Amino acid sequence: MIRILNKRAFLAFAAACAFSSIIWGQSDQERLLAERNSKSREIPIEKPELLLLPETDLSGEIKAFLLGSFSEKSGHAIEKVYTIPKTLLRENFSIQDASVLMRSISKMQGMLYYSRSDKDWGVLYSQAHTVESAKSDKAVPDLAVGSADKKTIFAFMDDHTFGKSKYKITYRQTQNQLTMFMENVSPLCYGPLKAVQPKGFKLCATVIDSGDSFVVYMSDCVEFKIISALRQRLNNSFEARLEAICLWFIKMGA
Repeated sequence: MIRILNKRAFLAFAAACAFSSIIWGQSDQERLLAERNSKSREIPIEKPELLLLPETDLSGEIKAFLLGSFSEKSGHAIEKVYTIPKTLLRENFSIQDASVLMRSISKMQGMLYYSRSDKDWGVLYSQAHTVESAKSDKAVPDLAVGSADKKTIFAFMDDHTFGKSKYKITYRQTQNQLTMFMENVSPLCYGPLKAVQPKGFKLCATVIDSGDSFVVYMSDCVEFKIISALRQRLNNSFEARLEAICLWFIKMGA
């Protein structure tokens, strides 16, 4: 039986939808514009190199984090770099603003992503918040004050593809750069399959102030064993995450 919403419930529902579209609304045009200002490269498993990574004081740490995780089990690795004109962000947006934003895990709830497999938009994280530790489910406030340098947090996310999972996130911050190192501390499940074991997924996102624009570099490396028929779908899903983070960064920084 189909239930009809009463007037009050309908108005509340409509207001929620309108609010959601204001906060999270993305468009194909915005996505394609970001892609035109980006470069992307699959990282060969047999010869892993980060050729798109800008040289900065933190480049060595980024290389050690990602390249040190490569093995014969690696099934996916990609790097992407976006150039974001400062005119797309709010006035005087700074590395400290980026630091606060990238630690605001709760604001990732509702993040949209574009599914290359389904050719449609969807919600990437239906739930997202900081938790007390890797073994705790207790939600705690986002650690979004002061410098992020050498701070570590744990995040819970209910992922569209991989369900409920936890991540360890460590930060490095300098005057002109904010870097986020992220790895899973729980399995990533694809349906009934444990597609990725703990510490099998690593993602790095770094924001660099380059004057008139911000350079956003992202890369990931994933170890998974899964039938070949699903491999491309998983590859698409992991790549979509990098794009989603960049679009979310622009939207929340505007």
